[in-house]
Amino acid sequence: MKLENQVAIITGGGRGIGRSTALAFAREGADLVLAARTLSEIEAVADEVRALGRQALAIPTDVTQKSQVDAMVERTLDRFGRIDILVSNAGVAIHNPIPKIREEDWDLNIAVNLKGVFLCTQAVFSHMCERKAGHIVNVSSVSGKVGHPNGGAYCASKFGVVGFTETTNNEGRPHGVKASVVCPGPVDTKMRRDNHPNDVIENLTLPEEVADLILFLVSQSPRAHILETVIRTPLM
Repeated sequence: MKLENQVAIITGGGRGIGRSTALAFAREGADLVLAARTLSEIEAVADEVRALGRQALAIPTDVTQKSQVDAMVERTLDRFGRIDILVSNAGVAIHNPIPKIREEDWDLNIAVNLKGVFLCTQAVFSHMCERKAGHIVNVSSVSGKVGHPNGGAYCASKFGVVGFTETTNNEGRPHGVKASVVCPGPVDTKMRRDNHPNDVIENLTLPEEVADLILFLVSQSPRAHILETVIRTPLM
């Protein structure tokens, strides 16, 4: 198995891309820590992971709060003694034209999508560097590559994720730690459906397809330094 006995933390792990990634990792032998704000969702995914024969720990976590992120990482280390992979997938999307972006919506996009990535990375980075091994995968978006109308706050946060990942990769490389950013186009998730009720579902990327890409990234040779992979699907 590609990830036998590795330990992975996945934020936003209760549904969508996070759930699909957790199950893909479990099938390849990884033990999982699932972090999200809704306990019932991550407990349900943890049960699915255990049904595949792997260990799972569900930890309610608000990734915008440093104390909660640090506590989640500490519990992971107490339980498993190591962290091999971090997938920062938690996200929000609030879309409005620039004149109508409320300050609180701007702050929420930046806090969850960008600050959350920073806090989770910071919490595991020293541990990974000391072990001389680790892979951090941040889920950005095609909206982190190309700005679009009504995406001021969301695009700003996702562009930031791409830049932060590049810095993480450059700082981690001398210590054997890799960072990759995945930039999917529209994906069939609850968040996407809530924001775009008129989508043609058949045109959307499936969460399982993004999970397969993330699995590919983290299962590469430690000598392979892959910074960025973009799923190119149409902006909608």
